Amino acid sequence: MLTAITRKVSSSFADCELSFIERRPIDMEKARAQHHAYEALLEKLVAKVISLAEEKELPDSMFVEDPAIVLDEVAIICPLGTERRRRESPLPQSCSRTVS
Repeated sequence: MLTAITRKVSSSFADCELSFIERRPIDMEKARAQHHAYEALLEKLVAKVISLAEEKELPDSMFVEDPAIVLDEVAIICPLGTERRRRESPLPQSCSRTVS
């Protein structure tokens, strides 16, 4: 069975990192509903969904897939592109770990 890891939408999501678009108000209720629909779709596609708790201090942390490359035999956690988001993947930049 496939496993999908998600994280609840951060209550600080309105302060998320933006690189290519202008900041606009974020409808938090809509964002949470969309995220819930995403989790429901993953379950419908026969994935076991593990939903992690909200990270209030990390606005972008619901995007848990950003720093990870996961295969059957190995998982690599990469540093994120902006300094502000690097707290989401606390491994040193030169470090990777294998998971068996």
